[in-house]
Amino acid sequence: MPAYFEMSLQFLRKDLGPDFIANFDAHLERSGLRFSSGCWEDAGLSQAEIAAWNQKKLDSDFVLGYTTHCSNDYKQTLYSFGGYEEVRGYWMNQYPAEGAFTYLIIIPESEVLEEGISIFRPQAAAELTELAKGLWQFPLVRAIQTGLEMADPPLSLAELRRGLPPDLSPLAVVERDCHPCDDGSQVIELTQGRPGLLLLDNEELSGPVIEAPFGGPLRLEERGGR
Repeated sequence: MPAYFEMSLQFLRKDLGPDFIANFDAHLERSGLRFSSGCWEDAGLSQAEIAAWNQKKLDSDFVLGYTTHCSNDYKQTLYSFGGYEEVRGYWMNQYPAEGAFTYLIIIPESEVLEEGISIFRPQAAAELTELAKGLWQFPLVRAIQTGLEMADPPLSLAELRRGLPPDLSPLAVVERDCHPCDDGSQVIELTQGRPGLLLLDNEELSGPVIEAPFGGPLRLEERGGR
């Protein structure tokens, strides 16, 4: 299994309504994530069938138990987006006691990173940034965080509101009342549509990448803009 880049969207249980997933799926489509199929044994299911299954699971606050077969879990979806070979999305409800749940969008790291280093390819960085800005317009998204394989899990919404820096490899979007601390990231106020704060880790977005004489990749340092 390859290493994955992930974009996590966090929601509050109190915002869950009967048409939540159907409305969310429609917004994914508007944001550029086009439904391809279900995953694995669910490849033949329609988007509506997957949505109905997952809505029922979320309504019941379902958490997959250690002895429960995975066929009872939330169903995963494959999307067409940006020319990537695999873009997958799925629901996670690991911490129901906190009144929050998450939707994860994952892409193999090899498709978004420069070869051999944790620097995002310019085109991938631009596509992921625009995707996050589009997804933020779904009014029930409370935070968007991103990370690479083996990174720490995304911070909770309570931690974000205390000002702790979100997981941003290479970006995050948070509500304006989160007041992120000064961790060196670039903070851009979103003013078109739903307001929010776009945070960028310029260390992972700098470029261009060149080949050093001894064969390894080097990254040219940015001048200004920080």
